Amino acid sequence: MTSTLSRPQTAPQPIQAPAKARRSAAFRPDIEGLRAVAVIAVVLDHLFAWPVGGFVGVDVFFVISGFLITGLLVREFERTGRISFVDFYRRRIRRIIPVSTLVIVATVAAAGLVFSQPRWVDTLGDAIWSFLFMANWHFAFIGTDYLLGSGQISPLRHYWSLSVEEQFYLVWPWVIILGFVLAARLGVKTDLVRRTALLATGAGIVVVASLAWSLYETATTPTMAYFSTFSRGWELGIGALLAIVAPLLPRMRKALRTTLSWAGLLGIGLSLFLLTPESPFPAPGALLPVLATAVVIWAGTGGRDEPAPSNWALSNPVSLYFGRISYSLYLWHFPVIIILAAVLPPEPLYFGLCIALMVLLSVFSFHFVEDPIRHSNWLERARVERWGQRKPALHAFRIGPTLLGWGAAIAITTIFLVVVSLLPKAHPAAALAPADETTVSADATPSEQRAAVVTAALGQSEWPVTTPAIETLSEQSAVEEWVVDGCLRIEQSKKDDCVYGDPAAPKTAVLLGDSTAISYMPAIRAALEPLGYSIRSLTMFSCPAMDVSVNGNTSKICDDHHAWVYDEVRASKPDLVIMTSLAGSIVKLRSNAEGTAALTEWNDVTTDTVGGLMPDAGAVVVIAPPLGRDSILDCKTAVSRPADCIATPSETYSAFVDSERTAVEALGANAHYVQTVPWFCVRNSCPAVIDGVPVTYDGTHLVKEASAQLGGVMGEALSGIAALSGDAG
Repeated sequence: MTSTLSRPQTAPQPIQAPAKARRSAAFRPDIEGLRAVAVIAVVLDHLFAWPVGGFVGVDVFFVISGFLITGLLVREFERTGRISFVDFYRRRIRRIIPVSTLVIVATVAAAGLVFSQPRWVDTLGDAIWSFLFMANWHFAFIGTDYLLGSGQISPLRHYWSLSVEEQFYLVWPWVIILGFVLAARLGVKTDLVRRTALLATGAGIVVVASLAWSLYETATTPTMAYFSTFSRGWELGIGALLAIVAPLLPRMRKALRTTLSWAGLLGIGLSLFLLTPESPFPAPGALLPVLATAVVIWAGTGGRDEPAPSNWALSNPVSLYFGRISYSLYLWHFPVIIILAAVLPPEPLYFGLCIALMVLLSVFSFHFVEDPIRHSNWLERARVERWGQRKPALHAFRIGPTLLGWGAAIAITTIFLVVVSLLPKAHPAAALAPADETTVSADATPSEQRAAVVTAALGQSEWPVTTPAIETLSEQSAVEEWVVDGCLRIEQSKKDDCVYGDPAAPKTAVLLGDSTAISYMPAIRAALEPLGYSIRSLTMFSCPAMDVSVNGNTSKICDDHHAWVYDEVRASKPDLVIMTSLAGSIVKLRSNAEGTAALTEWNDVTTDTVGGLMPDAGAVVVIAPPLGRDSILDCKTAVSRPADCIATPSETYSAFVDSERTAVEALGANAHYVQTVPWFCVRNSCPAVIDGVPVTYDGTHLVKEASAQLGGVMGEALSGIAALSGDAG
């Protein structure tokens, strides 16, 4: 479809853009360099989690894209007096789809080789949404937290930004042509200043409206805001607005342009280190990188003298080349990082292979796919020339020594990767369990029996048949008290709905804490019900057992729950209070305390909370949470072994447990702390499957069968305490 404005019957004369505007259509080394800055920031962030704000590279891309595409549309109208939507979308297809499709297909194929079946199926679904340029809404609606996400990460998650751009460009050309139509109706079609003012006003309205919505959505639904085209449109709109007003920008001398270019680049650099995953994003957080990028582009738009601003950081050969291949590099880097992480530990070999493979694949796809197709005649209208004179659909390429070298390098790297992934990986616990060491006497204690089965699990060389099957693990694998009974979120209206054991039992216990607390419920029931206890669950998702305020969407829920649940304990005066909190609670404190300060705060709130409950309870027991680990669905692949999935207690976990234990043990005889590492580990080596049962389904929460296995050691830990509390009661 070609949109043509109403014109007089005489042949129209295209509006001639000023020399300044024509210069903006020429090659822009500063923009090519900005692309390099953007993609390298994103790659470093995803691979090394440094710089902390590397994710803003996407925002730099948005501004660049808005500027270039809008400039192309405006110049087309100035040159021809019309805008051809067919030509516009034909160019977008040639530019975007071939490489994006190649990466999607390659990613799905590679994921099928190394991922578990459920994760591969999820990846296939992500691929379909990505191919349809709807990945951003897909990830938003399934609740993906791009900045703070954990667990299974889709190797195609980065396609969300490509989806935002393409959705924007389904609408934006129509906005531009509407502006030109309105200019013609108002009689300012040939008046550059008035026409530009009209277009800029329209673009400005879009920018302001999108920014306002972004501020609102970031404050209310941050996950949706991060992926939403409506909350991101203002970033592309800033670039578009700059392209519209470019012909009227005041001329600047080279010295000023150079200063502005470096100032804008400094602003981008600052955003890489000042913005964090906790920053309100995209608004107002993205304002700094977006405006800084616009300043760099403005500085290079035109001036009184030439050449362009002297910014060697953007115009050196390395920056220019990485800018050229930035699209391919952006598409390839994330699948390489995620898929290699499934077969290699985060060691130097992994990081080196990631860098080598993503660069080699990007170079290959740029020179053999992206660039040839972008400059080809694919999708062009049929030529009037004779068949023998028609241009080929793709330019012919001569395969010289350089390209052969690249191909050989890619082949060698791929072969090496496959070999490495198939090699068994040594782990210090892999040879820990000769068969004669796993047998225990009939009168062994539950702790000794548990140590034996953990030791045996550490010695397994092949994945055992498990119950439930690893491939079927999901949230439905959590304990029945959570999944079936709905007792994870307890409010006053249902405080009596989640009581287990004999209702007439002479002793009572209550369980306080978050989802890790309720995941212990089968073990607690197995330990206490035979001792004459009824157990009431008073848990609340994402709310630690201790009286501390936390960040996040559940902040107010947790504050209200704490106030109510402690009053409930004081009123019911149970014989036993059991408390458990996720170790990660220490990194989401409302105070934003970190390191030693966070540990001190947790020690203090543990002292205050446990001490405050002790007068109204026979005894208070704090149980250490299960240690966090990678999800077994991430770890178990077609090429992994059980030894590859052995975890160790993290520094955060160990520091958290030490802080809690110190506080509890200082409170006296009726406060007790239960260490749980020996339930899952031997010599700090912790297998993912113990006695034929996966320990967790997501790396944090116990599988119901795994929790039931802990009945013996839980009973051993609580028996003396329970007897004491019974006497006290």
